[in-house]
Amino acid sequence: MKLDLSKEFDVNKAKVYFNKLLSNNKKIELKEIQLNRTVTQNAYLHVCIALFAIEFGYTIDEAKTLLKRECNFMFYEKNNVLFLKLTRNMLTGELTKFIEWIRNYSSNEGCYIPTADEYKDNRFEIDKHINSNKQFI
Repeated sequence: MKLDLSKEFDVNKAKVYFNKLLSNNKKIELKEIQLNRTVTQNAYLHVCIALFAIEFGYTIDEAKTLLKRECNFMFYEKNNVLFLKLTRNMLTGELTKFIEWIRNYSSNEGCYIPTADEYKDNRFEIDKHINSNKQFI
């Protein structure tokens, strides 16, 4: 059952249901629903990757893989094998951390990636730059 506890109706529904489970000594799982990345955040991530790719001569896929490999928190281990995390499964906070890492890493490599606000302010020019290099990335 998914409920929005900022709404009084859902709060009351949650209390009634919880009390019912409590009185019947049920086993339950209670967890917070965390927000997945936003469409805007996803678009900005791809702008960052595209600018990096253009600067260093990679395709989008190559740049994304390279950036993940260089980032120490983009790995997970399963059966003693290391894998790269999928950005599509990342929550908003995790993706923000990765985007900031990309910007810092790029800067250290001599490539400035604009902030999200700078991208909003200069979106036309930045998108034009990316589109004019599409054949290379």
